[in-house]
Amino acid sequence: MPILTRRALVVGALGGLSVVAGCGVRLEEDAPPLPLLPSREPLPEEGRLVALTRGCADLADLAATASGSVAADLVSVHRRQHSVLRTSLVRLGVPVDTVDAAPAEASVTTATPSASSSGRSARRRLGGEESDSAAEVVRFAGVQVELRDSVVALHAQRYAAGLLLTRAAPAVPDDAVEGEVVVELAARTEAAHYLLQVVAARTRGSVRDRAERTVETLRLLLADQVAGGSTPQPALGHPLPFGVRTTAQARRLARVALGELRSSYGPRLAELAGPSDGPGWAAAARWLGTVEAECRRWGLPLEPFPSLS
Repeated sequence: MPILTRRALVVGALGGLSVVAGCGVRLEEDAPPLPLLPSREPLPEEGRLVALTRGCADLADLAATASGSVAADLVSVHRRQHSVLRTSLVRLGVPVDTVDAAPAEASVTTATPSASSSGRSARRRLGGEESDSAAEVVRFAGVQVELRDSVVALHAQRYAAGLLLTRAAPAVPDDAVEGEVVVELAARTEAAHYLLQVVAARTRGSVRDRAERTVETLRLLLADQVAGGSTPQPALGHPLPFGVRTTAQARRLARVALGELRSSYGPRLAELAGPSDGPGWAAAARWLGTVEAECRRWGLPLEPFPSLS
């Protein structure tokens, strides 16, 4: 049996390619994909989701340069958001290279402050970036259902961060919404509002002042929730979960009431937002973001995805 030399093998291979080319198979760079190798269908709003994921890492870097305890907390919050979103996108088929590729423009425009920038100015920039990101929530209304809860909750967190850092509500649309889910959430808000009134009545000084501000915040939140006409049945009162006779017990009641209000949004968040309802998405971010900010003001930790943690 003759022994084939390496040269013969190479020539044979080239000849085979010539035969393939002669059969009409296009090998040009602009050739269309073969029928058996279909191209990947991008996720709904994939470009925005990838930019949002990168933005989490950018915000973590910016928060690390900013002053204050809120900014310090946001470093770990945004890193966790980046990790969760990145993992979710990769599991849904987005290539790792696409998720991790450096964008042509920074997704957070001020994510790399100069060395001479002070922590205070970085805090102002961070507050602006958080608020601007929260205001983008309605642009994600078309994401697929697997990502809806996480994306809504993330924007609620951005709303809370902007509120805490700038003391001004982010410019999220405030169209009224209605429906059974709104009735349920409004009833929960009314219950928390009642319990914070108890806290205000049984404390003094700075604690009472803080409780009165939270009572007013929850009153405005409840008014926002019922603006579309979905009003819960009035309650005669709400039982206290434990006795409240001391300032320490009153503080605990505030944290319990607000923590339970925050967690109660989770099971209804996707339903409130809806598959493509911009006003519902904006309302979810506004309402949950407001509660998240109050939780932080009473000493509860910020959550990367409030109500889902």
